[in-house]
Amino acid sequence: MSVAQIFDQVSFGSVKVIALSRNGGLSNAPFSSLNLADYVGDESAAVRANLALVTELAGASGIAVMSATHGNKVNVVSSLGLAPSGDGLVTREGNLALLALSADCVGFALTDSVSGVIAVGHAGWRGVLANVMQSVVDTFVLSGGKLAQTKAVIGPAICGSCYEVPSDRVSQFSEHPAAIFDETHLDLRAGVRSVLAKQIDSIYEFPGCTQESENLFSYRKASGQPTGRGGLLVIRSSS
Repeated sequence: MSVAQIFDQVSFGSVKVIALSRNGGLSNAPFSSLNLADYVGDESAAVRANLALVTELAGASGIAVMSATHGNKVNVVSSLGLAPSGDGLVTREGNLALLALSADCVGFALTDSVSGVIAVGHAGWRGVLANVMQSVVDTFVLSGGKLAQTKAVIGPAICGSCYEVPSDRVSQFSEHPAAIFDETHLDLRAGVRSVLAKQIDSIYEFPGCTQESENLFSYRKASGQPTGRGGLLVIRSSS
């Protein structure tokens, strides 16, 4: 029997944040095995089964799955299933997990276990430029989250040493200098962290580079071939 595997996790009171491994699912190669995206060419039945495994793993009543567009739109959700297009999800619902899909991009979460507000965001290079981080923070606060008691989590992503890009792309990050690793590399996690750290004192960062780890999906390592998507999941238990 397949069991979804955890790459790393952390808990804050009633809230759990889980970085999912690529292992423990039902998808066949090249999506093996815990692919959670239905847009990469995998069999729909396998994706549904994998999401069910993750729901069980999290102890959730259901999962709201992000439909990322590499922008800065944030949706407040209260029901399971595929969320409207956007790169951030916020909820006050207990036992409803929020899932950001990625395979090199940065998943990040905000948690306020006192007020019960949780959020998840997705930031690739376009998202960092669009400051999706601030958009998620703003919607989180409007939904009742208190930054003074908030814990943020940054998930695994491609590291600065591995994420080589054209120099003209690096030059676009003049307003997000923390994301510049060198003249031809970006550190997206540092870009995300720099915005969150100005407003949130407690930030936990999962280790792990998606390109270097065999336990994580990486679009870049796939070199143009199909690959699955892993995820960062956040849930608040209401029990």
